[in-house]
Amino acid sequence: MFCARLVSALLAFFIFSGCDMRQYPYPQGSDRREILIYSGMTMIKPLLEIKTLFEEREHCTVKISYGGSGHLLRSVGVNKIGDLFFPGDQSYVRNLEKQGLIFDQVEVGYNQIAFFSQPGNPKGLEANLSQLVDKSLHVVVGNEKSGAVGRETKKILEKAGIYQAVMQNALYLTTDSKGLVKALKDKDADLVVNWKAVGFIPENRDQMYLIPLTEDAAEKVPLVMSVLKYSQHPELAAKFMDFSVSETGRKIFQRYGFRD
Repeated sequence: MFCARLVSALLAFFIFSGCDMRQYPYPQGSDRREILIYSGMTMIKPLLEIKTLFEEREHCTVKISYGGSGHLLRSVGVNKIGDLFFPGDQSYVRNLEKQGLIFDQVEVGYNQIAFFSQPGNPKGLEANLSQLVDKSLHVVVGNEKSGAVGRETKKILEKAGIYQAVMQNALYLTTDSKGLVKALKDKDADLVVNWKAVGFIPENRDQMYLIPLTEDAAEKVPLVMSVLKYSQHPELAAKFMDFSVSETGRKIFQRYGFRD
């Protein structure tokens, strides 16, 4: 049963590691402990930097399974393995809390929704939600059923009373923030709704134009990292959380737009 769950996890996600996933939580005979983190797509860059530093410091291996937060939530429920859960929206953490699957957590920063247009903003778009129903624009948004960015977009648009109108005007929906980036890079979209932090990733800066939204339109969403009940190394998972909110961790998350 345990091996079957591991195979399922391997098929479900890409794993950032040179080790065989079937060796989770650590290779037999090895003194290197391993932890597995489920992470939302947008936080991968800072998480990889923290992973490298933490592995050197603790002489351990950190694996990262990433994707849309909705898919991560389902994976935790199905596979019943893993040490840390780090979705793009804390509402997913609350879901696991209700099931008794979370026993420790920290807030490492925040996500915030923003607009992105083509490089240089050729259409002169502004921080105005009403542009999302402009039929002359090619608009792409996230699917609220698969990822945190789609869920938060729905929340903002429902508050503004234009959710259904935007859904009807959208060219198509994407699974997660990566799909929204691709919509711009492929020149499909004039305007997308994505996490602001996406614009801080070096390879994205020349590929899109960031249009920040005010907190009245798009409030900051806490980013919460939590230890799963299934953790086989809860003390090591807790150390990773502590390192993520240390001065070093805060500076890394700040550089990628997740902290002020």
